[in-house]
Amino acid sequence: MMKGITGLLLVIMFAGYAGNARADEIDDYIHVQMARQQVPGLALVIMRHGQLQRVQSYGLANLELQVPVHPDTLFQTGAIAKQFVAAGIMLLVEDGKIRLDDSIRTYLPETPPNWQPITIRQLLNHSSGLPTNPNGDIRTEYTPEEMLRDIGKRELMFAPGTRWNYSNAGYVTLGILIKRISGMVYADFLTKRLFAPLGMQTARQIDDLAIIPNRAAGYQLRKGTLRNQEWVSHAANSTADGTLYLSPLDYARWEAGVHDRKILSPESWAEIGKPARLANGGTYPAGFGWFLDRAAGQDVWRHSGSWQGFQSFIIRYLDDELTIVVLANSDSARPVTIARHIAGMLDPKLVQPKAMPIADRNPRVTDQLKALLQQIAEGKTEYEDFTFISKQDLADMMYGYRKTLNMLGSQRDIALFAQGESGGDQAYRYRAHYDNGLLEVNLSYAADGKISGLTFVPVDAWDAPIQGADDNWNVPPPED
Repeated sequence: MMKGITGLLLVIMFAGYAGNARADEIDDYIHVQMARQQVPGLALVIMRHGQLQRVQSYGLANLELQVPVHPDTLFQTGAIAKQFVAAGIMLLVEDGKIRLDDSIRTYLPETPPNWQPITIRQLLNHSSGLPTNPNGDIRTEYTPEEMLRDIGKRELMFAPGTRWNYSNAGYVTLGILIKRISGMVYADFLTKRLFAPLGMQTARQIDDLAIIPNRAAGYQLRKGTLRNQEWVSHAANSTADGTLYLSPLDYARWEAGVHDRKILSPESWAEIGKPARLANGGTYPAGFGWFLDRAAGQDVWRHSGSWQGFQSFIIRYLDDELTIVVLANSDSARPVTIARHIAGMLDPKLVQPKAMPIADRNPRVTDQLKALLQQIAEGKTEYEDFTFISKQDLADMMYGYRKTLNMLGSQRDIALFAQGESGGDQAYRYRAHYDNGLLEVNLSYAADGKISGLTFVPVDAWDAPIQGADDNWNVPPPED
């Protein structure tokens, strides 16, 4: 398998990579999107039946040095790295060193007593009740023990296993667990047990001080100008919630391994693909390091990533055995939109329909949202109106959302585009037209009537296809 991928890569590199490649519809589309989204560099990987069909590079990996993107250019993963961490945990399960339904305190006894009900399974599928983010300064150095102690000081958002909440803090904890059990930091463990066996030759931990060949620079779009990614501490770039470098070829080899069910047993792969089961008997469509979806009558695994001026997305259409990976080195990139559009270019049945407003049969909720958006813009939201979110996470969210709304200007129109049930909550999806752009707002209410979820997603057009809200939760807000 690896030889086949490498051989095909060489064919593509000589026949289709460098700047004189014959343009086709996909190339034309990507060039347009890169210009529109102000993306310096981008890489595309297309796999079918576990075989590499296309690896294409566009633009620049480094603006200052004018270095082009290559198939071996290293991009930061962001949260896509969670799927590798999940596979690493399953390796420890198969080794007989941990069990999915054991309490995390069995292995990390220094964690708080109220973590006793939290299982490894719940950390993997984000149903643990831990907050979204560790409460730490990403510019401060700290030890893993200090980070774990800090997470332990945070309140649980809900009783473990009763709800779903995306939690970077949970995966930080899993990385500490890997080191405690294996004796290796999580990235070294993944290199030995996962990356090396699959031939992922350049996958590695982020290290700003190391000399790393083919490393792309990350960029942040601020007031219409691209700037270098902000510096973060070594500690913040060593946690298991998304701190790896991978090249397009590494992703191709990873997908080949996932497709062929390598490394892990069939039982372990089945566990990875199970939705989170909640205490009320319901489920949430999230497995171990993957979001689970349906499209064109088939199961879909997908995940996005965002970190330090990089955006990434991977989507797997299981029945079609089609996988698309898009990597970009600007936080203004929208790889989710690009990957899904390319899927439709490859197969008409995967074309996403244009979005349209639906009948608003509960205008009271719409009025509440209008009032909420005004409160956010004025910095007047109240913590008591929200539930299942920590004060720190809410404060961070509102800080970014306020800047977003102030940048967009006055609201012209707002309409309901979708509504339904999600994890036991009532969920609504709106689009709002402002003087300076369009915004999608995902809003959910818990049974007690409080706001249980709120995400802002930029959209290019009023009728742009609707994407999964959980693919876009981490779109960075504009900075001053």
